[in-house]
Amino acid sequence: MSELFIYFSTYTVRAGHLDEAFEACREVVRLVESREPRMLIFHFFADESGRKITCLQVHAEAESMANHMSVISDHLAQSGSWLESYTNAITLGEPPAVLTQWYEEAGEQLEQFPRRIVGVTRVGSPVG
Repeated sequence: MSELFIYFSTYTVRAGHLDEAFEACREVVRLVESREPRMLIFHFFADESGRKITCLQVHAEAESMANHMSVISDHLAQSGSWLESYTNAITLGEPPAVLTQWYEEAGEQLEQFPRRIVGVTRVGSPVG
């Protein structure tokens, strides 16, 4: 049985590149909507200043994250103009090799929590 895979990371936006960063987020969401049916949740949030953006991803399984890396590879290669750094990158569930390799090559830290203990999932349930 496949396990959910959850990823989140915070990005620091270069000063003066807020609009570009927000547009890049919108572009990635359009890619996810059209090409990644196994992505269950995909959201970006910004702090008040707009200098930090956090991305939350919930995948049906880790292989969906590997697919995501493939889908956004061109986008990642072009993010250097607005992206200053990655921080607080965390995976919940066993990450695919392509993700850990990407972080190693970028010289960035990826904190991993590969062992799920217990939980409940209610994707699609009403909120509020």
